[in-house]
Amino acid sequence: MSSEIGTLFESFKKIDSSTYFIASTGVKTVGEIASIQSQRAALARENYRIETEKRLARLKAIEAENDRRDVALAELAQNKAFQSTAGYYDDGMSFLNINKQVENKMNKDVATIRLMGNAVDNKFTSMLFENTMKEKDLVFGGYTSVAIGLTNGMALYKYNKDGNKQPNIDFSKYIG
Repeated sequence: MSSEIGTLFESFKKIDSSTYFIASTGVKTVGEIASIQSQRAALARENYRIETEKRLARLKAIEAENDRRDVALAELAQNKAFQSTAGYYDDGMSFLNINKQVENKMNKDVATIRLMGNAVDNKFTSMLFENTMKEKDLVFGGYTSVAIGLTNGMALYKYNKDGNKQPNIDFSKYIG
């Protein structure tokens, strides 16, 4: 095994630095593209979660509205039962006023429930919009970064392939 590793290292000695630069650039590019794709997948999962929460919030608002209507209808039924045993006329002003107040209160409560439901819906819609913008920014910025990395890597490859070498610095001069 150690002889195989030694042979492998010997073969690496024959590769010039320009080839290492281009290989490094390729590996970095693949990593950046994989990162972009994984971040896009994470945003897609988050968008799915937000859509699910949005639907659940809408359903809860509808249930709250229906519950409030049921309470009002039960109250109206109780008023009619009381009126029938008390001997009030169906069209008596006092009886009609009580029922009208119940209906007005119910309509006000239902409007408030709808308003709150719309506010929650708008919050989730805004979150989805922000994630869409994040994804566009991520894709543009990510692929721009990939292009810059490839350009720099190719420039370094050509620079070193043409025989230009980075100067060696003797650190012993600077370290006491």
